[in-house]
Amino acid sequence: MIEHDEDNLDVRRLWRIIWLRFPLIIGIVVVAVVGAYAYSSLQTDLYQSTAKISVVDPNAQAVFAGVQIRVDPKREVDTQIQLLRSPDLRNAVDEKLGNDATKITSITVSSVGSTDLINITVSSPSPEVAQVAANAMAELYVTQRRAQVTSSFTERADELRSKALEIDAQVTTIDAQIADMATSATQAEVLRSQRSSLVAQQSDLRTRATQFDVEAATRSGSAEVSQTALLATSPYSPAPRRDAALAGVLALLLGIGLAFLLDRLSNAVRTVEDVDNLGGGVPVIGGIPIFGEGEKASRHIDRKGHRSIVPLDSIASEAFRGLASNLRFSALGEKRTRVLVTSAEGSEGKSTLVANLAMVLAESGQRVVVVSCDLRKPSIETFFDINATESGLTRVLLGDQSLDDATSSVVSPSGRRLKVLPAGPLPQNPAEIVGSAAMGAVLDRLESEGVDFILIDSPPLLPVADSLALSQFANGAIVVALVGETPRDHLRETLERLRKVNTPIIGVVLNGVPTKGRYSRYYGTYSYGAYSYKNKYSQTDGKDK
Repeated sequence: MIEHDEDNLDVRRLWRIIWLRFPLIIGIVVVAVVGAYAYSSLQTDLYQSTAKISVVDPNAQAVFAGVQIRVDPKREVDTQIQLLRSPDLRNAVDEKLGNDATKITSITVSSVGSTDLINITVSSPSPEVAQVAANAMAELYVTQRRAQVTSSFTERADELRSKALEIDAQVTTIDAQIADMATSATQAEVLRSQRSSLVAQQSDLRTRATQFDVEAATRSGSAEVSQTALLATSPYSPAPRRDAALAGVLALLLGIGLAFLLDRLSNAVRTVEDVDNLGGGVPVIGGIPIFGEGEKASRHIDRKGHRSIVPLDSIASEAFRGLASNLRFSALGEKRTRVLVTSAEGSEGKSTLVANLAMVLAESGQRVVVVSCDLRKPSIETFFDINATESGLTRVLLGDQSLDDATSSVVSPSGRRLKVLPAGPLPQNPAEIVGSAAMGAVLDRLESEGVDFILIDSPPLLPVADSLALSQFANGAIVVALVGETPRDHLRETLERLRKVNTPIIGVVLNGVPTKGRYSRYYGTYSYGAYSYKNKYSQTDGKDK
């Protein structure tokens, strides 16, 4: 198997993929931008108002140094945010607003960077409702926090006073024991010491209870309203331009991603680079542009629906002249008289290439013979208006007709001639016929007449074995690939099969490449100068005169 690095993407390949799919990408961007702008413009105007709450260190508000609360600032801010998001607080806000609560579209609670501030942002179609709701939520929360802290300190004070009352009972009991005449002096002294200790404890408890009362009256609950919400004068949403720009950026990324996905999923040969990535060093020796109007790239069809030779003053004809030059230069130092023209699959333009290449070679003074070896679906004859259903190659191979009688002579526009050997009656065993020794003898006979090129039009290589059988008689093979249609793995398999039978591969011809627009730069095709040729030819039977 030929090693290749098809997945090795460089910058040029990345740019090529994007450029080739540029219309798709732009289309997605335009649709997204227009759609987002239109959708955003139809939305209801929304207003925002923001109130700020400051999270206060509870120890900073302590009146007495002994009343301290251990607090992690970040954890305290996070705790406050969660409390602000509680359903109970939202229900309290809704209750305060009454019917206006239904006009609230969203409430967002978030910290302000790494500060101790918390934003309460309310969105609503009514700027007044947004302002009132934001302030109401901030005030209700601060009030709730203050009530919670007050309740906490009050409970502590009541607990301390309860313990002081318990000590009162113990002191009363000790006083009764001291007053009892049965108590000895030593016991009385111990009781008096216990009483003094209890009285001191009771005094401390009452003092601490008083401190908690003071803290309950002075603490704000570790949350204060630092900024009230203002009345919004303009809506924050919708913003059609902003939404359209954001949609455009996202659509651009989506379009580029889709372009790479389609390139990955597409297996068709599209550029010279695709052929290079197949490995093996097979060159692209020609690019035949799309020609004609309303036609397939694989063949030229005139207004009557018949195949014909391209006009010799057209860009397509100039491309065939370039291919002819490359073919002639490829033969330097080697014998390249017999050229097999094949493809991976059918309808990729083999016969079109053979007919037009033969005409161009003949125009340049080369002696050319076209042999129609597609004994399954022959079409070369239609390019030259040859009606030879009962005469042609198969009858020569069977010995029923002489080579001279089966061969037709075609006159080029400049008066030069080329020979065409049509297929003749179609046999039941075409692969055996074209691979026979008689086929080699026919080609030897044609070559002995001093021709420069024998162009062999053959069937597609992958579906049938005819082309491989013919390749034993060829000095080289040209493989035609239809741009955007021929799968890369099919082209690779075609080249590998030709190598296995030791057939020299002259090169690949890309058929149906664009000559204008963004695509043409990737195929090595250029604008060709127009030449004045008469697009007329005549046909005679027999040998060249």
